[in-house]
Amino acid sequence: MREGFIFNHYKCVSCKACSAACILENGWAISPRNIYTYNSEAESSLHLINLALACNHCESAVCMDGCPSSAYKRDQVTGAIILDEIKCIGCRYCKWNCPYDAPKYDHEKKTITKCNLCYNGLKTGRQPACSSACPTGALRFGQLSLQKSYTYYSWFPCKNLDPAIEFSANQSFNPLRIIPEDLNKTEITKPVRKEKRISEELSLILFSFLSIVSVATVISSFFRGVFPERTVFFPVIVLAALASFFHLGKPVRSWRSVANFKHSPLSREIVFLIIYITLCAITLFFQLPGLLIAASIAGLCLLLAIDSVYIFADKKKSVTLHSGQAFLSALMIASFFSGIILPFIFIALVKLAVSVYGLIIKRMSPNFEIRFLRMAFLIVTGLRLISHNPFPDLITISIFLTGEFFDRMLFYIDFDPVNINTLIDRQLNIERDEKKRG
Repeated sequence: MREGFIFNHYKCVSCKACSAACILENGWAISPRNIYTYNSEAESSLHLINLALACNHCESAVCMDGCPSSAYKRDQVTGAIILDEIKCIGCRYCKWNCPYDAPKYDHEKKTITKCNLCYNGLKTGRQPACSSACPTGALRFGQLSLQKSYTYYSWFPCKNLDPAIEFSANQSFNPLRIIPEDLNKTEITKPVRKEKRISEELSLILFSFLSIVSVATVISSFFRGVFPERTVFFPVIVLAALASFFHLGKPVRSWRSVANFKHSPLSREIVFLIIYITLCAITLFFQLPGLLIAASIAGLCLLLAIDSVYIFADKKKSVTLHSGQAFLSALMIASFFSGIILPFIFIALVKLAVSVYGLIIKRMSPNFEIRFLRMAFLIVTGLRLISHNPFPDLITISIFLTGEFFDRMLFYIDFDPVNINTLIDRQLNIERDEKKRG
């Protein structure tokens, strides 16, 4: 039978002994074990749950599959997912992919730290440090039952990954409640939604946007029967490549990023980037139309790879259709540069419809100013392209590309991979609303 963590939330008092033991045992600067408290403010009308959670060493480990440098491996004896810090490039893609917030970024080492199940001790009969240190017996390690007990938590994410964890409270599995339950005496406040700091993803925004513009330039050059202007094209593509390095904790290990081409979308993105840049350089040197076609195809493959990086991590499928997607944006920019009106109008209408849907239906209110300007810039440049009114080309192009850059920014703002922290907050808000209506 499979072994894993067994947790009883009735016994957990959030003393954090498990977290301290994890740090001491492994000599880490940060703890991979989180202590989540569902209803941390102990509102009397809501459930109260403490949950100690680290890596669940899933059967379908998305951290391992998504890692571009193959830094993760499964120990065949214990089943633990082990991280080799020497191979880690610090790209933090595993943090996006893991819904349990298990991988932790060490800002000192510039690499990831993660629970290793104390697998060396486990082979000799020792228990993991966290379960051994738990004073109340809330956290144990042992044989898991066949029943998927984590289904009792409605907010427990991505059960299809088959995490090696079991919850053992009782058959009814009713979470604790604070007494007295008096809504009139309890002030219910919703936590303020934390907006993303766009500066944290600026290097990725620049890389993806410049890649989109460069591919669109190559495609439009093919349709116009000319070759891209070297003095403009080369700086764009070089800056795109350089921007990608700034997101890595260990840029000197970037050569490892192609090690997991078979499984990792990020690894495939890097491979296609290398192929695309190489073909562009050869094309501009030899000036052969056939090479321009090859570079265009390689560029489209690169954009599909860029989109797949986020689709793989986005288990809620919130970016499956977004106006800022790389492939869609490149096709519209290419039609704009080529002066081909019908494809431009069609894609522009799709982008506007998706933007309006996100703004009104999904109520994506944060950064409303950027969303408004993005749509306004697209409408203005669209009318310019259709009407052929005299308007400085440089200004038109600048307005259009600024709008597309805003769209790419919004893509990262709206990108919200599944994470247990946000799911707990979301479920709490649902319970609060239900209590208010009740």
